[in-house]
Amino acid sequence: MLKTCCELMQKAYQLNWITSRDGNISVRNRDREHFWITPSGIRKPMLDPDMWKKVSIYKDYEKFLVMEHTALSSNLEPSGETPLHYGIQKNISGDCSRVVVHLHPTYTVAALHKGIELDKLVLQFPELGRYTKVGKSVPDVPPISQELADRCHENLGLKSDGSLECDIVGIKGHGVVSIAETPWEAFEHIERLEHICKIVLVGGV
Repeated sequence: MLKTCCELMQKAYQLNWITSRDGNISVRNRDREHFWITPSGIRKPMLDPDMWKKVSIYKDYEKFLVMEHTALSSNLEPSGETPLHYGIQKNISGDCSRVVVHLHPTYTVAALHKGIELDKLVLQFPELGRYTKVGKSVPDVPPISQELADRCHENLGLKSDGSLECDIVGIKGHGVVSIAETPWEAFEHIERLEHICKIVLVGGV
């Protein structure tokens, strides 16, 4: 699955949803006591499975441990957004995998900047809500912070058992966080929301 995640980040770069060093993604299999996350600052068009960081899962974030993976990854640091991913990956409900994707899709970020409430778009575009549950947007909070992680967890409706009420939330001035069982399902949540935001901004809906 790491190879697929690398392809997803390359696709996001091609779509101008991120610049070369932006964005991050993590993946966890239900039966594993660790998850994988992209390294900090690496150029996403060059992302390779051997670069990923392996993070052990403990009850408290402060106790998380970055494990050895490869000689290449040992020289890299995990994404600065690890607290965001850790909280979502720590508990998974059901027998499944979980992929968490953080990108900066252009029209979605622009819509957030204009003050458009992404979770209200489903009222105008019901096809959005058919497949994607959009949570209330997170206000402008510092990136790479525990505050950002906590607000995202809250607005995604993250429960103690790891279940989620929403698939995606926007972060004002920053981007989106999308969660699904597979990489491309998480990508599709972002793509679907980005498409609607483009219609709204271009069409003045």
